[in-house]
Amino acid sequence: MSPVIENMDRMVRDIPAMPVVAQKVMHMLGDPRTTNITLGETLATDISMASRVLQMANSPFFGARQKISSVSQAIFILGHSALRSLIITICTKGLFKKPGLMEQKIWEHGVGAGMAARALAGKTGLMEKDDAFIGGLLHDVGRMILLVVYRNDYQSIFERAYNDTLTMEEVNVLERQEFGYDHSEIGARVVSKWRLPNVYARMARRHHADSADLLGLEENPKTIAVAAQANLIAHRLGFGLHEPDRRVEVVSTIYVEMLGLAKSDVLEVIETTLKDHKEFRDEFSL
Repeated sequence: MSPVIENMDRMVRDIPAMPVVAQKVMHMLGDPRTTNITLGETLATDISMASRVLQMANSPFFGARQKISSVSQAIFILGHSALRSLIITICTKGLFKKPGLMEQKIWEHGVGAGMAARALAGKTGLMEKDDAFIGGLLHDVGRMILLVVYRNDYQSIFERAYNDTLTMEEVNVLERQEFGYDHSEIGARVVSKWRLPNVYARMARRHHADSADLLGLEENPKTIAVAAQANLIAHRLGFGLHEPDRRVEVVSTIYVEMLGLAKSDVLEVIETTLKDHKEFRDEFSL
């Protein structure tokens, strides 16, 4: 029987909460009075999270040019923006306790979109690279949550999408038929429950929007364009799919136009995404 979500608020209660220490750190990062010392002391109360922050901080992807031996040093060298992306990456990855093929592929796609968004931010200068990475990583967090909360029911959708190479819109239709909502709406509610900045919720909610009128209603439509274009690039490159989806257009899109990109810019973003994704995957695969 289809687990149609009749009450979104009830469903949201089933969404895993962000770990307590992560919540504290995210709150502190939003307070200009917060110091690196107090951030380090707070993170140190969760040994597991602190060790993962150190592991990731020392990876080539985050640009560490010297060995980082303490959380406080990581915060000082990398900065608050990078720390936010580290914490959210750890929390998102932590949703999957016993990862199988579904979890691996959905994580791969989220990371791929995060890389593409980061590269797009670097090319356009519209937002901080770390913020763009988070928005890209979280754009499909609704799929992650459906997989965690309704794993058996979501498996049939994933298998059809993976094996039959369904289009993005076909997958969205199946989700709405099965659950009453698609992953975009659920993802936005997840981000709100985690009390993350609204920009990430908007990127999750609207990353499939392809209408100039609809995008024009958003507070900052170009941030939505970053997430949407990153999602297309991740699909075109085959991140999370059985193989690259050559049906997906990535050069002549409404988002490329909104972002003021040339074809050469898009090709450079794709090249950077492939490089960064490999580095990140080697370090932080499920």
